Amino acid sequence: MKKIILTIGILTLIYTLITAIATGIGIGLFLFIFLTIIVVIYGLLFDRVHKLIHILMGAGFATFFGMISFLAIYGSIHTTDFTEDVVFVLGAGLVADEVTPTLEARLNQTLQYFEYNPNAVFIVCGGYGTGQTISEARAMADFLVASGIPYEQIILEDLSTNTYENFAFAIDILAEYFPDGFSSVVITNNFHMYRSGYLARHLGLEPTRFGASTPFWTWPRNFTREFMAVFNTWLFQT
Repeated sequence: MKKIILTIGILTLIYTLITAIATGIGIGLFLFIFLTIIVVIYGLLFDRVHKLIHILMGAGFATFFGMISFLAIYGSIHTTDFTEDVVFVLGAGLVADEVTPTLEARLNQTLQYFEYNPNAVFIVCGGYGTGQTISEARAMADFLVASGIPYEQIILEDLSTNTYENFAFAIDILAEYFPDGFSSVVITNNFHMYRSGYLARHLGLEPTRFGASTPFWTWPRNFTREFMAVFNTWLFQT
């Protein structure tokens, strides 16, 4: 068991460090690196660790991997029937005013939805990040228009800084367009879908979901960050 844990820890740490070099270190990736270092240390000291520590380590990692497995599966199950009035397309940050691979996956999923429901209204959500000269919403709208969605079918929500605000601000905007209410679907990456739906329901929406995949080299960053974000949402945000 010691050798297995140590091997898993070392290989995961190498993979994570390579990912960090390629994509940079955000809080999610930093936390994942921290966790892999703990695994390596645990493997090195396995024979000298008290039984209670073994139990706590097992419970902790079972919780972590159980949660991220749930997030991946939940977000990959589509419930849309492609008849919704409104499509919420949630932002995921920009780099040098360009969409990231994670955000591009959401936008490509939006284009796929448009093929099935070309009459929907698309509201792209996301404000200005540090150092950005355009909002996430503007970058997303430009991408979608360049890919064939008519500009008049796109609404920009460009003030939000988190998922809760994505929905809260968008709802205020949409009230002018749909005074009698609307049906909706959420498009975001699979790791982000559970929390998005949770917050949307908290604000009175009942959206369906059409989740995008997550680029594999961003898994450590995105799933670890989302693991923490889910608990933060449960405890504080709502």
